[in-house]
Amino acid sequence: MQNTRTADPVSWPDLIAQQVNCDTASEAYRADPNGFTEPLRSRSGAVHRTPSGALVLLGHAECAEVLRDPRFGHGAATARDITAYGVPARSFLLTDPPDHDRQRGRVSGAFTARAGARLAPRIEQYVLELTGKAWQRREVDLVADLARPLAASVLSDVLGLPPGYEHRFVEMAELLVRGMDPQQATAPAARAAITRARTDFVRTFTQLLRRTPDGCGTSVIDQLARGIARKDDPVKLSEAVATCGQLIAAGYETTVGLIANGLHTLLTHPEESSVLDTTHADADAMATAVEELLRYEPPVHIAVRTALTDAQVGEVTVPRGTILTLMLNAANRDPLVYADPHRLDLRRGGRHLAFGLGPHFCLGAPLARMEAHLMLSALWSGRPQLVEERVTYTFGFVARRVQRLRIRLTQRPKP
Repeated sequence: MQNTRTADPVSWPDLIAQQVNCDTASEAYRADPNGFTEPLRSRSGAVHRTPSGALVLLGHAECAEVLRDPRFGHGAATARDITAYGVPARSFLLTDPPDHDRQRGRVSGAFTARAGARLAPRIEQYVLELTGKAWQRREVDLVADLARPLAASVLSDVLGLPPGYEHRFVEMAELLVRGMDPQQATAPAARAAITRARTDFVRTFTQLLRRTPDGCGTSVIDQLARGIARKDDPVKLSEAVATCGQLIAAGYETTVGLIANGLHTLLTHPEESSVLDTTHADADAMATAVEELLRYEPPVHIAVRTALTDAQVGEVTVPRGTILTLMLNAANRDPLVYADPHRLDLRRGGRHLAFGLGPHFCLGAPLARMEAHLMLSALWSGRPQLVEERVTYTFGFVARRVQRLRIRLTQRPKP
């Protein structure tokens, strides 16, 4: 199912908000999206059909089925196509196999286990430096002073940005992520800043990708630059730039959200998080906790698919062309899968859909897990306390995290 028509002037989050028919800009929704999905589950079960005929999936089994099943996709055969729900694909995020696999394969080498092992000592050093500075100040904003700099530094290394780009990268990445939000909820000044960031991003990465590629380099830019220079089936420069943009928008925000939401959840659930005090020396305890934090407060709440052919989800018939909105936060609290799903249980472990499933499973998931594990372990050893009880959440239907989290360290974090 390929779609090459002209895109309607609507963003992906705009379209999702229309389908589920809720005020995603409201503070109440941002503070507690499960307060919307749980009543919907009570009324409709695992699959809710909207008046437009679109489907909202709330069940774990149903979401997992759609994420894995090749009968569901985006309806874009290449990055130049328009998805079946009317937005430009632009990169492999919204492209179906086999072109998705081709594009993803060009950069997957930067995210292998071997690549992660090479990065681990550097990530540990970043965490040591950032938490050391936080200890000197005692009180910091977790998001601005720890999570953002860590995610930016690591992603800069993965992409292969020249030294000194980190500060510029943070501002650019923040605005690219904000560009995913519905336009009607973005102030004109912010929209102008997002446009400037996109222009700056295209110009910067076009220059970087045009440089002479490192024949042995493993960074994303090195791999893509070699592909552009290849005479046989070369990578298109525009496609390479879009791929870098995709990795920034998805990888950066996912990591920042995981760390920020994760520590906030731990600090607001002292009884449940006390398990980490008794087993802190056990590195596996925090690794297991990170999986539960991903289930309980996932940084990404939404995935969208369309039926590429007539199909069925559970007991529901799905005609070709039907849009399906997968509520990953609801799937991660499905009572048919999780005992007492609204309770935080840091020993739970088990499966979740925070990183998706199937061919579009998050490419940077191992890296995000490593960053969260190392940062949260170090911070927890510093006995953090909340300075401000009340928090607000970023606007966003697809990605959601606390905007700011003021914390106080009461002892020096351990490396």
